[in-house]
Amino acid sequence: MKKLFFLVALVGFTACGSTNQKSAKKAQLDKPFIHTAYFWFKDSVSQEKIEAFYASAEKLREIDVVLALYTGKPANTTRSIVERSYDYAVVVHLKDLDAHDTYQSHPIHQQLLSDFSGLWEKIMVTDIE
Repeated sequence: MKKLFFLVALVGFTACGSTNQKSAKKAQLDKPFIHTAYFWFKDSVSQEKIEAFYASAEKLREIDVVLALYTGKPANTTRSIVERSYDYAVVVHLKDLDAHDTYQSHPIHQQLLSDFSGLWEKIMVTDIE
């Protein structure tokens, strides 16, 4: 009986901890600092190099201050007002400006810039508070 009680209590505490972590992250995401980067690749860049860039961009989610990361190509929307000329976008949710500064100097981010900045002819970056 004691083992059963312990197991039920352990499961309950674990579930509460998970819920608290999710609540804390959701609270941070309610008003995040949003960093976006839109990339236009040079015509001469191989698909292999572009795929390597995509994989490197996904590694940005490993940076501890990143709350959420979204990456991808333009959606297939047809409204004339929608900007679709870019080739790839990265959207990063961070807690605040300090987290942004940490992200910018993080080795994973710096490695991506070092390895791939020669791939694009244009980049547009926006930050939203």
